[in-house]
Amino acid sequence: MRSLDNNAITRRLTSDGLLLGVALVLSYLEYLLPLNLLIPLPGMKLGLGQLAVTVSFFFAGKKDAALVSCIRVLIMGLLFGSATSLYFSACGAFLSFCGLFIGALFKKRLSYIGLGILCAGLHNAGQCFAAATLFGTGVLLTYLPVLLIASAVFGGLGGWIMNIIAGRLEIITSEKRHG
Repeated sequence: MRSLDNNAITRRLTSDGLLLGVALVLSYLEYLLPLNLLIPLPGMKLGLGQLAVTVSFFFAGKKDAALVSCIRVLIMGLLFGSATSLYFSACGAFLSFCGLFIGALFKKRLSYIGLGILCAGLHNAGQCFAAATLFGTGVLLTYLPVLLIASAVFGGLGGWIMNIIAGRLEIITSEKRHG
């Protein structure tokens, strides 16, 4: 039987808890931002919570990121949403998470900006799937193109922020390994 390293387990739980906390704070800030006053499109958000999930995916592990993503969606849905908004968020988060796997396959050829756009587009596609299952497929034909344009803008912005975060995290993790 494999011996469990309590320090490693504690570090992992602490790291996951910290990333979940960051994801929740970013999601809450996003909830408070009156973005719909600037861009009058229903459901439009910056996707800030995805930054913590992406950091978790590439710096902590895929299972950790899945946990952070699922718990973030659940908590935000329970605190600030409805059953419908929880369904929309879960569908979007699932496809966005799939985008992280695609991004990992093409990591050398896909920047964080490209990854951000991909994940944002897949998130919006997941939400359109949710809308289609609830309201019919007409929503897909009319709203998805608008959402994909917004995905390019907001996903690109998130990817740009992720480039900054990743650069700093790579320096920190490199120093830990070598010093």
